[in-house]
Amino acid sequence: MIQDKVKTQIEQLKKQSEKLQAGLNKRLDDAKSEGQRILLELGVTTDPKQLTLNELVTELRAANPTVKEFIRKLDVATYDNRFRLNWDTSMISAYAKQQAEKSYIKDLKPKLEEVRNTVTEQLKEVQAKAKELKARISA
Repeated sequence: MIQDKVKTQIEQLKKQSEKLQAGLNKRLDDAKSEGQRILLELGVTTDPKQLTLNELVTELRAANPTVKEFIRKLDVATYDNRFRLNWDTSMISAYAKQQAEKSYIKDLKPKLEEVRNTVTEQLKEVQAKAKELKARISA
């Protein structure tokens, strides 16, 4: 009984792991191809996989004789990525805000209302007792 439960949970974990790995591999492949595209736009003609870091820097310097030209090409090459990143972060923050609002309405708001009602009732009781004590003192 317990062994079956554990086996089921392990299988579910394996499936989730495979799903996450597939998603991660896809993102890594996308990032690699995007990096190669950016290097191509910056003037690297040789396959980046075959270059050492020194050779890559040498090709970049040869294709971009001035820093101004390099920065301009870098700006153009990464424009789509920056726009996509800005869009993704905006959507993620909107989603997080929406989830926080749902959580607030579902969990926190009822508790706050309950506390407010309790405090209001206790305050009314204290006020009534204060009036009663005031009436006793003045009588």
